[in-house]
Amino acid sequence: MSTVRLLVLGSILRRGVSHGYGVYNDLTSWRAETWTNVKPGSIYHALEKLEAQGLTRTETSDPQVKLGPSRTEYSVTEQGKTEFETLLRAALQSFEIQTFAVGIAFMDMLPRREVMGLLERRASALKESAAFLRTLPTEEAPSEPSKHPELVGIWEQYVENELSGTLKLIGKLESGTYKFAGENG
Repeated sequence: MSTVRLLVLGSILRRGVSHGYGVYNDLTSWRAETWTNVKPGSIYHALEKLEAQGLTRTETSDPQVKLGPSRTEYSVTEQGKTEFETLLRAALQSFEIQTFAVGIAFMDMLPRREVMGLLERRASALKESAAFLRTLPTEEAPSEPSKHPELVGIWEQYVENELSGTLKLIGKLESGTYKFAGENG
């Protein structure tokens, strides 16, 4: 649910105020289903839960401005903004690729230096994980799954790849790539 919460809150924050179809439209135009396990149909359920938890509030659409029937529109409360930032910080340090992907999608909503620090923590944790994986015993004829050289090898390669990608991203941010919260131009 935290990935859905992060996506929905992020969409509304980017828009300022949005109705459910606007969030749905964002996620489908971003093709979020290809880089997360979020299904567009879960958006409306998430909107209801976020409102019930005080993370969003409903706004009445102005019939003078809107063409067609009025819709329930949502804005993010201060508590919702705090929740979004908490989820975003966690996502940017996550080992879970889909959660991390959502963090990358919204990283520009935090200050550059903070994002770099979060990514550096992720890189450090990935280095520790890779070092640990290299110490795991393997057997040519494994007596149990945890000793299978292919299984350990796949995880070691995955972690090394994640580390490489994270370090590359940190380098891009250090060189000024992308625009972040609080930056002009």
